[in-house]
Amino acid sequence: MVTPSLYLQGKGAIYHLGQKALPFGDKAFVVGGRTALSIAGDRVRKSLDSNGIEVVGWKDDIKDCTHATINRLVEDGKRCKGHFVVGVGGGRAVDTAKVVAWKMKVPAMTIGTQCATNADASIESIIYTEDHKFLEDLVLPRSPVLVIEDTEIISKAPFKYMVWGMGDALATKFESEAYAKTRQKKRDGVWPTASALALADGCFKSLMEHGFKAITDLKNGIHSLDVDDVIEAVKLSSALAFENTDCALAHALHNGLTKTGQVKGEHGEIVAYATIVQTVFEKRPKDEIRQIVEWCEKVGLPTKLKAIGEPSKAALRQAAEWACDKDRNAKNMPVKMRVGDLLEAIEQVEHGI
Repeated sequence: MVTPSLYLQGKGAIYHLGQKALPFGDKAFVVGGRTALSIAGDRVRKSLDSNGIEVVGWKDDIKDCTHATINRLVEDGKRCKGHFVVGVGGGRAVDTAKVVAWKMKVPAMTIGTQCATNADASIESIIYTEDHKFLEDLVLPRSPVLVIEDTEIISKAPFKYMVWGMGDALATKFESEAYAKTRQKKRDGVWPTASALALADGCFKSLMEHGFKAITDLKNGIHSLDVDDVIEAVKLSSALAFENTDCALAHALHNGLTKTGQVKGEHGEIVAYATIVQTVFEKRPKDEIRQIVEWCEKVGLPTKLKAIGEPSKAALRQAAEWACDKDRNAKNMPVKMRVGDLLEAIEQVEHGI
């Protein structure tokens, strides 16, 4: 069961950084995005300073998780002799921090500032090219030793980030179940724990129960228990569930669609649409599919292709071919994914369930 060493969530959780980091050393190398550190930076410094930890490096210019950025920060980190790396911000900032820490051979700690991603608690980092295109999914030797989600900071971020985060987390239950069925059928990989599948199911139930209320509250400037529940579902439950199972059709189709260059949605928006396609492809009960579609409509996630672009028929076929034949996630479906069957599932989604 792959997990971070410690996960802290709550209002003011960021002020526990110094105390929890101290066992790992007294020299911190802090990296992040400019916006994230402008919001959370003073609190990071205060917590570290009050626990006798020196900030030996401070880099607030992460824009993308690229090899060039990583290598530059590794040199900076080694030069200042940081005992650990603290990554602050969104997915690309914390993914960068995790790889930098690994290459420096020191622990990684992550602090999220919005709810669009579960990268904070993940053992993986997504690497991009210099022109912002997906390059590789790097699986690191260990998870962050400390993950902090200060709900006061996250609840003040634009609500759209939580919508995107919920879209990505929506896939967790269905992809985890597909992975488990595939391993049972093929007996060719790591068998998932019951705990991982329970987390995936719990994540889905939390989204269904609290998602719409959480978004409504954020729109009205209210930090409610529903908001906290969704933060936990996205940041913790979905991260640990997917880490200990794997992705499947939804992310394979996401990757195929993005490769066409004819979709413009955010990662979570595209994954949400692709999740609906996966449930249709799997021939799940219509009531179950309608529940997901109606929930997506309520929280503002796409249920039709036109919301994320209008790819041509040729582009759709190209996306389906990638998803079925080239994407590594295709192997996690219990039945062979055929291009015609996937295109038929897409057509059904487009014509309404």
